[in-house]
Amino acid sequence: MKIEKKMKLPLNFTLVALLVISSFCACVEVPAPGSIAADIGYENQKQYAISGMSESIGDFEESSSTLPLTFEIANVTEASGQDVSALSDSIAVVQYTEPIDGDETEDELALKTDTVYLPALSIDKYTGEIETQAENKIPAGEYHFDIKVSNSSGSVVIEDALIIVFNEYEVESYSDGMAQSPVIERVADSPNQILFVGYLDGVALPGNRIDFTVNRSSGFKGTFVNDTEDGEIWDVDFPVESADTYCTWKIVDENDSVSYESENFDFVLGYPGSYIIRLYK
Repeated sequence: MKIEKKMKLPLNFTLVALLVISSFCACVEVPAPGSIAADIGYENQKQYAISGMSESIGDFEESSSTLPLTFEIANVTEASGQDVSALSDSIAVVQYTEPIDGDETEDELALKTDTVYLPALSIDKYTGEIETQAENKIPAGEYHFDIKVSNSSGSVVIEDALIIVFNEYEVESYSDGMAQSPVIERVADSPNQILFVGYLDGVALPGNRIDFTVNRSSGFKGTFVNDTEDGEIWDVDFPVESADTYCTWKIVDENDSVSYESENFDFVLGYPGSYIIRLYK
């Protein structure tokens, strides 16, 4: 009768194998029910927004965390140390309380609305989006948000989960016929106006040499005030939302022959005040 002998592995080989298996098990973490994953966060930590505008900011990625998640703002700081109280200002928001069929008179429409007061900036409890209300007065700056995330297992505070840079204005686009990007400057807290200055070959033109009344089917909504030696003045309501705006230059050549050239551009003004917009042709 033949007796088979069992192969004995060397002791050092067995120890190595056990160490490899243990190491592998330690590296693979399977989230337990109700857990919050270590890699939760926003798709892009740094975001940009315009003061005065109604916006939804931030796309939260929950990764393998157990749903549902809830969110709240744990803390806010501004990079230069400026006051952040404007984020909690109350903003009057008109909301509809009944369906709108489109045939209502002004009085009937008023009966279907209600005014509520919401903070200038808040977080959606269930999506993690930061929401701002129109006509907020959030000063320009870089705001750092610590966000508290909770689910059935507990809570965790993500420091600097979202960084939002607020600007008072923005040039969104301009046509190739312009010599350079329009330049926006906020020069005073009041009145709520825009002074447009048109430059032709680097020389500033008086207000009667530029015009915004052509192609007014699209463009910023404002009220013409005056043509002055410094430029053309318009009264505006804030925020001034993005719209395809046309400027026409009156061009007079050396023979006193007159021609007109139009260029379009897009801009946004969020924070109330007095602005100068310089346009280059």
